[in-house]
Amino acid sequence: MERLALAVLLLAAAADPARAQALKIKDTEGLFLDMSKLNLGTITSEDDKKKYIYTIQLEKARVTRRTLRNVYENAFDLYRQGQYEAANDLTRKILAIDPGYEDASILNRATLDLKGTTKPMASERRMLEDRFEEGMALYRQGRLVEAAERWDEVVKLSASNLKARYWLKKAHSEMAEEHYRRGQKAYRQHRLHETLDQWYAALVLNPRYPRLTAAIAKVEAEAREQDANEKLQSALHLYEQGLVLESLKMLDLVLESGPGSVKAQKLQAEIRAEVANQHVSEGRRLYESRQYEKAVVEWRHAVEYGYDPKAADQLVARAKEQVRREDSARKRAVELAKQREEEGKKKKEDDAKAAAETKKEDEAKAAATSPTTAAMPEAAPPVAVSNENAKQQSGQAYLEGVIYYQKGDYDKARDKWLHAKQLDPGNSDAVAGLEKIEKLYGTGP
Repeated sequence: MERLALAVLLLAAAADPARAQALKIKDTEGLFLDMSKLNLGTITSEDDKKKYIYTIQLEKARVTRRTLRNVYENAFDLYRQGQYEAANDLTRKILAIDPGYEDASILNRATLDLKGTTKPMASERRMLEDRFEEGMALYRQGRLVEAAERWDEVVKLSASNLKARYWLKKAHSEMAEEHYRRGQKAYRQHRLHETLDQWYAALVLNPRYPRLTAAIAKVEAEAREQDANEKLQSALHLYEQGLVLESLKMLDLVLESGPGSVKAQKLQAEIRAEVANQHVSEGRRLYESRQYEKAVVEWRHAVEYGYDPKAADQLVARAKEQVRREDSARKRAVELAKQREEEGKKKKEDDAKAAAETKKEDEAKAAATSPTTAAMPEAAPPVAVSNENAKQQSGQAYLEGVIYYQKGDYDKARDKWLHAKQLDPGNSDAVAGLEKIEKLYGTGP
């Protein structure tokens, strides 16, 4: 869009170099905001950012309108000079940037109608006369709006056309009268906003309409009061439903439209006091449950809704003091626990040391009372232990004899069993083995 606007400016400069150069210098100075004059400071909140962006958008729109107006004037000069093609080209570019530019649209249609004519002056007069007659025909049919549009085109293309100016003013007066009549009807039916719409339309068409400004001011006051009453009722309804914060927001809207509403002020004060007391009570409950930080937050919120700041500061100071005391108590408890632990550990070490010394003394006393105990010879192992060993060796010899017997070496088997019998005469297995060999070979031991 900026490139297109620059192209339009260049075309305008080509049409009228001296004037365009002067306008270009002047417009360039207004392309940017003079930030030193705004004194915005540091922008932090979201609302400030929105306002800042909106200000920039307004400035851009203002610069665009002024630039397009200058280009339109150049196009109109070309039109007056009979250069319809050049004027048409400029108006098309203007409409490409701003399709709602009505003057450029009118001039564009006129240049299209006159494009290619060989007699510019005569063709223009004939075109304007045709437009005027179209307006008269529409006026006779009661189509005032369309008739006014035709005459408005004639006036904008030829400001010196007194006939068109007269009938345009007459049409505007009649339309203003109709809007005023409709506004009166709406007012009698208590449709105040519709009344204002109609009367403002009448004021635009006829700024000198008698006593209309005073009537509009009266209806605006009534409309504000009506809106305030409706919002006040909505606030009461929300409050009855327990939606306290929503009710306060609605009351803020009431006071924005009608700052002098005593009912709204009184109700807002009562609700804010109730909300503040709720925050104070919640803070006390949290304080009793030892949630001190949350309690402080509640008391701060209470101040936002009108609670006494000094009383809130006292509550906050009390909570901070309690936090300090509990922190000190916890530190002392930790130190005492650590001290007890160290004392218990030391006591255990002392008890263990005393027990070791007592044991050592007891051992020394026992050694002193029985000096010959350690020199006594060991008793000989009982015979039963030797007999047991002989039986084990006898059993082992018997098993070895069984192995030789299975291999067919009967002599060695007999020797083993004889040895087993010698070690343990009661070894019946060895005796049975010897008897088996004697039966087979008939030889004795």
